[in-house]
Amino acid sequence: MKVAMFSRFPSDINHPRGGVETATIGLARGLMASSEVELHIVTLEKGRSEVSTEVQEGITIHRLPDNPVPMFIDILAGPGKKRLKQYIRSLQPDVVHFQETYGLGMGDIGIPSVFTVHGFDSLNLGTERRRFWWIRAKIWKQVEKIGLARQKHIISIIPYVRKEIEKHTNANIYDIENAISADYFNTESVPVAGRIFFAGWLNPRKNVIALLKAIPYVIKSEKNISVHIAGEASDPGYFSVIKSTIDNLGIGEYVNLLGRVDQDKVKEELSSASVFVLPSRQENAPMAIAEAMAMGVPPISTNTCGMPYMINEGKTGFLIDPDNPEELADRILLLIKDEDCHKRVSGAAITEARSKYHPDSVAGRTITLYKKLIKSQNAI
Repeated sequence: MKVAMFSRFPSDINHPRGGVETATIGLARGLMASSEVELHIVTLEKGRSEVSTEVQEGITIHRLPDNPVPMFIDILAGPGKKRLKQYIRSLQPDVVHFQETYGLGMGDIGIPSVFTVHGFDSLNLGTERRRFWWIRAKIWKQVEKIGLARQKHIISIIPYVRKEIEKHTNANIYDIENAISADYFNTESVPVAGRIFFAGWLNPRKNVIALLKAIPYVIKSEKNISVHIAGEASDPGYFSVIKSTIDNLGIGEYVNLLGRVDQDKVKEELSSASVFVLPSRQENAPMAIAEAMAMGVPPISTNTCGMPYMINEGKTGFLIDPDNPEELADRILLLIKDEDCHKRVSGAAITEARSKYHPDSVAGRTITLYKKLIKSQNAI
């Protein structure tokens, strides 16, 4: 079965940026473990002037030049859409899997295809609040509405996403979670007492300030803690607020800003963490939570959007209000101080992650869907 998958893809498969690249790599490795799949990844890259092809881990990667046309125009009716469609058709795949925003405009590609919805830019922009965010959010809302209405088959990575999708489409929707690397299930975890870990973009949406504000409440009861924050500052202004918050709260001795790290470093940090915290205001199905669960690091996240569908409150982790640092501190202290609670939550998290996010499980369900789409097309 020849599969063409469109997504973001890093120059080095071991150094992804962001959740979509991480999810694509997890699924790609799972698919390649099957003898049934010949996988081709197609991606767009800024600054590239010509097409290049390479092979990593048996995956053929096609890197195409990105387009100067604004994306919200290009994905529905621009020259980039036309070139991308022509290139994918030239590969003559049996099935196409769109993992990125351009999938919104590819419902008419004429090959059995499915589109995985990872998120909604219209919702993300409202929490990041960059320049002219309200105008951009309105534009993207319309693009998403039009694009989803054109789809025939969609993968929802979490029930929260399904609810948003169903507002705008009559497509067949399939529930398949994102895959994470099998390494997270195979890496030994030796928690360091009191170590708290955060991983994600440093911007208002990820809300790391909430974690920083919780630290003074934690150290009133437990001073033997350390906070490790991994992530790239995608919003320079917000990064300045992070640093000033650390100074104003007087918690500099407890906080370690690691900057952007690779997957090996993330696994290393998780293997030493007692607690994982992601206090985001808007997420769909954050890969970082799945990775923490797979390694038995109890996650604490917020009671909004997709997180309540990933974390079973009190069983596989804890959910808190994104604007309540005292509540976050209470949950951190519970996991740090109560060994029985930590052990129970850790074990339940591993079991849940293995059933939902292991690449073998995700790839198996995805291959079954591919076969269904191909069979359905052949029956026409």
